[in-house]
Amino acid sequence: MSIHNSFLVPQVLLSYGTYTNLELLEHYGFLLHENPNDKAFIPLEPNMNSLCSWPKESLYIHQDGKPSFALLATIRLWATPVTYRRSVGHIAYSGHQISAENEVTVLEWIVKNCRALLGNCSSSIEEDELLLNTIHKIQDYNTSIDFGDVSRACIIEFSAFLEMNDRKLPSQVQICRKARSIHRWKLAVEWRLSYKRILCECISHCNERLEDLFLNVS
Repeated sequence: MSIHNSFLVPQVLLSYGTYTNLELLEHYGFLLHENPNDKAFIPLEPNMNSLCSWPKESLYIHQDGKPSFALLATIRLWATPVTYRRSVGHIAYSGHQISAENEVTVLEWIVKNCRALLGNCSSSIEEDELLLNTIHKIQDYNTSIDFGDVSRACIIEFSAFLEMNDRKLPSQVQICRKARSIHRWKLAVEWRLSYKRILCECISHCNERLEDLFLNVS
């Protein structure tokens, strides 16, 4: 093509709004490895929601592990004795810590619940990373698969996938179906891996804050 006949095409910027990775999966069928809008939710105490005027969607952990403004304010107020909540409520709602002792209780509660969520998962971050590597090898039919480093839980998950997607039928239709199933499986593992990483980042963030608080007290 002649240079004189060519022209510059204006760049187009696509925006998917403020969707989390889970919402991107539900609406568009993909996720972003670096999604600043991603978040993780943790279960709250039964009476926590009644202490704040924010919707439940505001009580979350950011992708970088920092608890949201609303989540911190809610837990700070919850960690305050009932008789003092009215007098210190304005402090919590302004985004400031109520006291060093209160902040320690808040951060330790968040760490405890994040660890509980991670402990209830059927696989660890390391196991999910190994499983993802195995899935990538499955997608590349020319690569041999070594299960030496894969945990028993991942092998069970892999076996269940093979059972649901019989590999004995080599027809083109079956190959396409299996390829789509493998892709969906990979997305599911990637999402749960990103969720666990957010929880781990939150634990690290809270522990750093706790160290600073203990240093200031001492």
